[in-house]
Amino acid sequence: MSCSVFTTTARHSIYSALASLCLLASMPTVAQNLITLHANGNSAAVSLQYAEPVRLAQVVSDSLKLRTVTATPYWLGSSLTTTTEPATKSALIKQLTQLSQQHSDDVTISHSFANTAQWLQQQIKTQRLAVAIDIDKVRLNQTDNPLLTGNYQLQLANRPTSVTVIGAIKKPQQLDWQPRMAAKDYLAQVTPIDIAANSYVTVIQPDGVIQQHSIAYWNNNHADIAPGAIIYLGYQSLFHDYSGLNHDISSMLTNRTL
Repeated sequence: MSCSVFTTTARHSIYSALASLCLLASMPTVAQNLITLHANGNSAAVSLQYAEPVRLAQVVSDSLKLRTVTATPYWLGSSLTTTTEPATKSALIKQLTQLSQQHSDDVTISHSFANTAQWLQQQIKTQRLAVAIDIDKVRLNQTDNPLLTGNYQLQLANRPTSVTVIGAIKKPQQLDWQPRMAAKDYLAQVTPIDIAANSYVTVIQPDGVIQQHSIAYWNNNHADIAPGAIIYLGYQSLFHDYSGLNHDISSMLTNRTL
């Protein structure tokens, strides 16, 4: 069916109605397939609009054409997210704030909970989707090339030069990334609080994959940490069970984007 509008007087009303129908039919599909793109890391975003559902490979390919820096994107840290915050974020922030207040008699512990809550509030803005953003993977594997319908944000990351340590320390810190440096070596550069875990840490790699890394002398086993990773040092106490809290925080950290 054509959407052209004729000006013949006798058919003016018919074709005007037809034109309006065609316009209304096209509007929802455009609005439902909008990709907000950060092609150069955290630079200003641009919008990609598609009139129908589109494969991830097409979006990544189109995005690469808009990238102005010469370096290849840091695929491990590139991400596709929704446009809304994770549903559990507010409850987690509230829990950490309450814990900070409950430990007001110990300033260090209180500040640790409060600073973790503040970091999550500032850094976690959207829900990250469990898809790999790598032009070779999405082109070659159908399972890595989903059909996108709706509004998303695509981040083509630049390769970072740091890792972030957060959790049972006074406040989150960024440390210089070093090749082959293990989690326990990064932790040697910060000061854990009294209720910090002392056997394992949780590492959230830049692609959102969660790993457990050993940090004690008795279970030492080297595991690499990629640039842009997060090292989460869990809370541990003889008088409190923080296992649920640690799980919730590490799960929330998978939504951080570079």
